[in-house]
Amino acid sequence: MTIINTVRRHAPQLFVAATALILWGGGSPALAQDAYKAAVPALEQAGGAKTCVSCFLERYAPAEQPKAFAVSKDGAYGARWHRQLSMEQVKKEALESCQKKPEYNAANPCVIFFENDKQVWKP
Repeated sequence: MTIINTVRRHAPQLFVAATALILWGGGSPALAQDAYKAAVPALEQAGGAKTCVSCFLERYAPAEQPKAFAVSKDGAYGARWHRQLSMEQVKKEALESCQKKPEYNAANPCVIFFENDKQVWKP
């Protein structure tokens, strides 16, 4: 079998693999999900152990980019994602969403915890 025939035969699988590399920044979806799970202790610290962890893992993690996840020490959180918005816009809207939560207290302002697939909040 020639290389060309091999490529033709496996084109659908190659397309899926290439798409995963593009969407997940060069890593696999499983590795990206592991990064989110590894961030949970820091999320609980940033959110005063009250932030919705399942919201972070099940809704934010698989969302399209650009995306941002904001938290406050009171447990308020907000997330925003949309491919047609800029990173600055999704961060602004994630913070606004966090500030609208009933748990929000202005004494503990919301901060950006994650941008796209990267933790940006530092303890």
